[in-house]
Amino acid sequence: MHRLVVLLVLAAATALAERPRLGVVIVIDQLSADSFHARGPKVTGGIKRLTTEGYVFWEARYDAAPTITSVGHATLMTGANGEVHGITSNDWIDAETGKPTLSTQDPAYQVLGREPGERDGTAPTWLRAPTLADAVKSADDKALSLSVSAKDRSAILCAGHAGLAVWFDAEKPFFTTSTFYAKELPPFLTPTNDRLAQLVLKGVFAWGLPGGGTTGKSPMLGQRRGDSEPLAEAQALQAPLDTAEVDVALDGVKALGLGKDEIPDLLTISFSGHDRIGHGFGPDSPEALSEYLHIDQEIGRLLTGLDALVGKGKYVVVLSSDHGVPPVPELSKARGLDAGRVDMKGLRDLLDHELDEQLGRQDWFAGGKTPGFTFTAALRAKAQPQLDRLRKVARTWPGVLDLLPIGNLQGPEGRLFARGAFVGRSPDLIVLTKPYWTYGAHDKTGHSSPWIYDRSVPLIFSGLNVKKGQGGTADPIDVAPTMSRLLLIPTPAAAQGRSLAEVFR
Repeated sequence: MHRLVVLLVLAAATALAERPRLGVVIVIDQLSADSFHARGPKVTGGIKRLTTEGYVFWEARYDAAPTITSVGHATLMTGANGEVHGITSNDWIDAETGKPTLSTQDPAYQVLGREPGERDGTAPTWLRAPTLADAVKSADDKALSLSVSAKDRSAILCAGHAGLAVWFDAEKPFFTTSTFYAKELPPFLTPTNDRLAQLVLKGVFAWGLPGGGTTGKSPMLGQRRGDSEPLAEAQALQAPLDTAEVDVALDGVKALGLGKDEIPDLLTISFSGHDRIGHGFGPDSPEALSEYLHIDQEIGRLLTGLDALVGKGKYVVVLSSDHGVPPVPELSKARGLDAGRVDMKGLRDLLDHELDEQLGRQDWFAGGKTPGFTFTAALRAKAQPQLDRLRKVARTWPGVLDLLPIGNLQGPEGRLFARGAFVGRSPDLIVLTKPYWTYGAHDKTGHSSPWIYDRSVPLIFSGLNVKKGQGGTADPIDVAPTMSRLLLIPTPAAAQGRSLAEVFR
């Protein structure tokens, strides 16, 4: 019966003269539509090629919140919002256990090539919806899928259950995968890992020798937060990682044989450095522009490589982002706007004190993860009658517009959070910041809000059977259904989006 469905899909798409051999999904982490358009005159590489040859939407607007890396990647690849795919943040406080949980954490699997860490990203266990990679495999068991990123969560959530995810792991440092996907390191990673080791030895960026050198331990580059990512956030590392991601992708395409036959395969590559530079310096900084232009050149190299390996005109590409970003709050304030940073710890202490005053001293909150706070499981019911009072108190806090209970997400912004919410993982209390106010003060700027600068991202389709043009808007949940139609495979089963008719020739 399933084969019959696939045949019917193919028959219904007779307007497409030729079937692409490869679908390519490119994600530039933390790229707003505004930044994309403002930087347009400066690009000369792959992004310029895609915009010149393909169909460019004015924007793709996430119709859900929070706007966070794990959520955005899951949404792009499943065609669904968090209410369906179940990924509500990069990590969350489990409502029943009170323990923090990474979006790709599963201790049943281990990162290959090193000892297990306290909290490693290893598997798509928490993802409740099939991805585009899963759809490619379900259409034909011989289909192949490769997902590459400098972040484990980005690679894993794009690969889903049926693809192969590989990512940069800062502990070693090297590109790796986990026992969920493979029993040993894929051989095509070796050339890139050898080059990274040489960069370390030459002092291109600060690190310990691969494997820990003579001490057996690599030095810590910044404070750990329970995973290896802080070790990967150094500015000098981002450009080499962009290059390494493309190297891994092209080596993987060649080694695995992606795009070599008439069965459509899938390649996903997510450039993480743009997010790290954005958090460290702001989206309007020279550093962010430099990182973007470097990615532009690397995308050009990727496309040239695919022309040679797969064949020019034999594949189809989509480029988008997992979320946008606001300006640095101090810059907005200097422009006369009401802007700043919400002291989330101070706000939680205020709410905790208010509950103490009303109900007696207790540890009311199990913890807080952007964009809100989770009650201690045993005290959740006791705190419920105080929600109106907590909202009133929270609105007095600098930068807070409202405090939204997970069980009553009303109003325009509340409905956005409702579409991104999943009970047991989303915070009990969601903090709605005022526009141009960011959550916390750890980074130069941040995201997660329902405001348009965080939700609006670029969207480009280019390649076989895509017409040239521009205009219109879309929702990122439309990416997976549209790419499915271009590849002539069934749409991912839980998708909520639509196929974008304006893209097709």
